[in-house]
Amino acid sequence: MLVGAGAAMLAGSLTQRLLESGWRTVADDDPPEKPWRGDSWKQALAWACISATVVAAAQLAAKQGAHKGWKKVTGHAPPAA
Repeated sequence: MLVGAGAAMLAGSLTQRLLESGWRTVADDDPPEKPWRGDSWKQALAWACISATVVAAAQLAAKQGAHKGWKKVTGHAPPAA
């Protein structure tokens, strides 16, 4: 459980940085820091949808990788949470 959580946290942090960099490249602007304060609902919703989807997918991939790695190293499935 700790391995999976650590992997998910690392993946989430790295993914967040990549998302911000990608946003700057595509939008030629910083991502909204506090989207609820802005005037653009379109930009706020786009940031919320994109970041939530990508971060969740990265965390899922990290947890699956940790699960498979644990199983490969120990020969057993990780303990249930």
